[in-house]
Amino acid sequence: MYLETEYLIYRFATYYVYWKNEETSSSKEEAMMKSLQALMKRLPRILLNKRAVNNAVSATILTGVVIALSLAVFGWAQARSSDYNSEYGETVDSEMARLKEKLAFEYIFYDDYSCNLTVFLLNCGTIDGIEIKTVYINDGDNDLIKVFSEPTLYSFQGWDEIPDQVLDMGDEGRLVLRMEMEDGFYSIKVVTERGATFDSGFVV
Repeated sequence: MYLETEYLIYRFATYYVYWKNEETSSSKEEAMMKSLQALMKRLPRILLNKRAVNNAVSATILTGVVIALSLAVFGWAQARSSDYNSEYGETVDSEMARLKEKLAFEYIFYDDYSCNLTVFLLNCGTIDGIEIKTVYINDGDNDLIKVFSEPTLYSFQGWDEIPDQVLDMGDEGRLVLRMEMEDGFYSIKVVTERGATFDSGFVV
């Protein structure tokens, strides 16, 4: 199709140049007529050239597919970039919050009669909302002997449960862990909801 069109343009230009330079006896009208006649002769070939039409249609479809895929990839990349930035920001904020947590073990006491291990804690960090998730008790050989999941936080004095089970900055609280213990050295590890860990040792 493209070759046919180029050929017609070339033929018309050639006739017109010949007429302008008086290199032919044809008039301008004759040159135009010859060009139109050539066009009429070749028009059926152009219209019925299925290969050329198929190539053009294929090229158009392929171009559309490429553009659509490019837009889809661009949109996906933008969405992933936005999600990544959001996830990265949340991770950084979470890590910063974890680093701001600080628990101090004020006192650890074991009562042989009630078999209660009482752990007094103070939030001496720079962030509110410290929540105790897990407590691990190890013996002198560092062997794990007891795990407490989400233990109850009580007020520093009395048996009132602390609201929302969190320690804000400067707050004190205590854990009461029921377990049988023999005389010896033990270690305790407290893990918060944000993932911070705090260790201490005590003797029974």
